[in-house]
Amino acid sequence: MRRLLLVLPFVLIVGCKKDVTQGAVKVTVNYTRFLPGCLRVQARDVESGKELTQDVTELRGTRAQGGTMTVGVAPPTDWGKTVEVRATAFEQSCVGDGVVTDSQRVTLVMDAIQDTTLTLQAVDADEDGYVDVSSNGTDCRDDRADINPGVEERCNEVDDNCDGIGDAEHFQLNRACSTSADCHGVYRCDLTDFVQFCDTPPSTRVYPDKDGDGHGRLGSEARIVCTAVPEDYTAGPPDDCDDDAYSVHPGSPDRCDGEDTNCDGEKDEGFPQLTEACTDSFQCAGAYACAEDKQGVTCVSTVTPTSWYPDEDGDGFGAATGEVRSCVKPAGAYVANDRDCNDGNPRTNPDAPELCDGLDNNCDGQTEDVQTVCPGGVAPTWSIRTIATGGDRHWYSASSWIRGGVWVGGHDNRLAKLLPGSTSFITTSNSSCGASNTQWRAVWADPDNNGRVWLGSQRGRKGYQDASASNCVEVHDDDRWVFGMVGLRTDNTLALHGATSPNDSETPPTGRAFVWAGTGAPAYNDTSTNPLPRVLDVHGVSRSHLLLVGGQDGLARILRFNAGNSRWESEFAEQSSSGAKILNGVWVVDERVAFAVGNEGTVLRKTQGTTWTRMSFPSNHGLTSVIAFGAGSAYATCANGHIYRYDGQAWANVHSGDKRYNDITGTGPDDLWVVGNDGRIVRWPAWP
Repeated sequence: MRRLLLVLPFVLIVGCKKDVTQGAVKVTVNYTRFLPGCLRVQARDVESGKELTQDVTELRGTRAQGGTMTVGVAPPTDWGKTVEVRATAFEQSCVGDGVVTDSQRVTLVMDAIQDTTLTLQAVDADEDGYVDVSSNGTDCRDDRADINPGVEERCNEVDDNCDGIGDAEHFQLNRACSTSADCHGVYRCDLTDFVQFCDTPPSTRVYPDKDGDGHGRLGSEARIVCTAVPEDYTAGPPDDCDDDAYSVHPGSPDRCDGEDTNCDGEKDEGFPQLTEACTDSFQCAGAYACAEDKQGVTCVSTVTPTSWYPDEDGDGFGAATGEVRSCVKPAGAYVANDRDCNDGNPRTNPDAPELCDGLDNNCDGQTEDVQTVCPGGVAPTWSIRTIATGGDRHWYSASSWIRGGVWVGGHDNRLAKLLPGSTSFITTSNSSCGASNTQWRAVWADPDNNGRVWLGSQRGRKGYQDASASNCVEVHDDDRWVFGMVGLRTDNTLALHGATSPNDSETPPTGRAFVWAGTGAPAYNDTSTNPLPRVLDVHGVSRSHLLLVGGQDGLARILRFNAGNSRWESEFAEQSSSGAKILNGVWVVDERVAFAVGNEGTVLRKTQGTTWTRMSFPSNHGLTSVIAFGAGSAYATCANGHIYRYDGQAWANVHSGDKRYNDITGTGPDDLWVVGNDGRIVRWPAWP
């Protein structure tokens, strides 16, 4: 076997023979100004046309300078004496036509090696591996290494890959295109990245939003739109865990509804007290549950609360109004029925007996049966008698200690008493107790001492008289004019409280109050530390609920005794807002209810133990005294000879006489006494 030995860079085998004397060829291939990607070396027998070919892809040299390759050719023995050697250079691979070729014919000489040189010259100025088209290459821009057939075409108005096809055709510029079913445009070049893109109006990624809360359905795929956001879609994030509920989405306040309102994977986390035990607004035991508005929790109980009704008069029957529903009885006077037809009168309720008072006491809608209830079966009336006639023999004050037992004090040192079971008054005028000018303005009969009466006069005399005695006993005289007196017992010890005003000559006309044990001199309030306005009456049921009434500068004043410091303190001071005038009489029913009356039709009532209000009154007459049995049961007397009754609804004139009435007393609505000028004494419902 004969071989062609190529000194540089390779060995080319071109045939086999038995005789080595035929001759060989040494071929030197020079390639300049470029570096072929592939070099094809061929040897051809000119006589027979037979060829041997060898492709070489690993060549030495540089693209700028080129290089050299040497091969040796030892033709087969059956070839002729003339051999053509050819070298062809390719730009990249040995495919297609080469860019440059050179060849030589050589006549073989026996036992000799012929030398021949082939020269391949081409231009690759930009050294990109592609030969300029002027050198039969494919590089259309040999001045730029980034333009040649081996590069990817870019959208930049340049034929980058030298294929002769412009960008408009290559990239289909200005042809219609779509990026989605809702985005349509034309192809254009991106002059930043030099790629083709579909130029559409600005696009938006939208997601299904059925509930319209601005949050797309969780996990939904985006829809690309280049127009307005379609109906039932949103450009918001796809994070809505319940796209059927407008109020459910991330960022929504955590509502109390058993749902994951804010899509954080938890339910009602903002309301940790759910299911905890509680007490509802009706004081019923229950558990916390979501409120109806779902913004918070509410206490829910399965217990039906009791309906409670005010029982202001304490008779066990409630009013039809003022219902309070609660599982716990409310503080104060409440009962679980609404059957009382006058909750201000303890003598009026469904279980009360009918009284001879002209009112419906048992709430059956009818007044009493006169034949069975009233004395003698006679219809009730205000019976008038004149007791102790002549002169200025007026009666100023009266006090009952028992039904049928009454004391009356008056002008000219006169006293009158009606003993239980009697039908007529006994009058006395004893010079040993008082004097002819004594006016008994205050009397109080003690029900716990057999009706002993305690007396106070306009001239300041103070004394007492037993019901069985003929004469009174004068104890003290201090010239303080007494206009009211009441006795209160504490631990079986009697204390008499009085309201006094100055005598005619005292200026300024200040009032005083006293506490008296019935012996010696009474103790008056200290006017330097506890001054009082003019006071005209006193009444109370205990030391903690003891009231003085009177006035100052023509307006009403009410003071309350403070048992803690023994001082009188203002409870009502009229500032002309209601126009309440000077008060002449007061009556305390209990710790919660009291009445006060005065000039120009002034009637004040206290309820709930704290609030005084002026009541509507049908007359502007001066009221002189009052008695009450409840917040809805009261009577008042008038300087013009009238008697008024309050039945829980309104004040009404129930009697009109022809003399001034000064005081009223009694043990109930069916046992009333009114006293007045010129010896007048009026009895309801019938004279004994």
